[in-house]
Amino acid sequence: MTQIQSATSETIPFPPAPGSDQRYLALKTVMLPRDTNPYGTIFGGVILSYIDLAGAVGAQHEIRRRNWPDQTLVTVGMTSIDFHRPVWVGDIVSFLTHVVRVGRTSLTVHVSVDTERAGAAVHLTDAEVTYVSVEGPPQDQRPVPIRGETVPAPRAGPPTGIRT
Repeated sequence: MTQIQSATSETIPFPPAPGSDQRYLALKTVMLPRDTNPYGTIFGGVILSYIDLAGAVGAQHEIRRRNWPDQTLVTVGMTSIDFHRPVWVGDIVSFLTHVVRVGRTSLTVHVSVDTERAGAAVHLTDAEVTYVSVEGPPQDQRPVPIRGETVPAPRAGPPTGIRT
């Protein structure tokens, strides 16, 4: 069982999905000539865009799997991106995800990018992407608990046990 560190420093058990190796195939696509850079390989920005999409799909998949309420997620950061090998035109690229951290309002997903060449698996890229659950209109969104629990409203008046 994987242990997830929450934003409040409590350890939250995060068991793997039954019958899985914890990775979810969030996206699979073929790389096209329109996505190349001047060197003939796929432009890194194209891969980053797919990583963001795959991470969001993987995060939503995990939210549904955990029976947490449906919610809007926004990308707040990519903490690490490692390009191990170039991606070529014609590569059929798989973006596999697994959750590595769950906070009060956020979820961090590891995205592995792989392809197959000459019958062998080739690991291309790794990244970690953090998403925050938000609500409200786009111009005034605010973070909300990712598991759907409600935040207690502040009480009016002095705290209990204090006499004035």
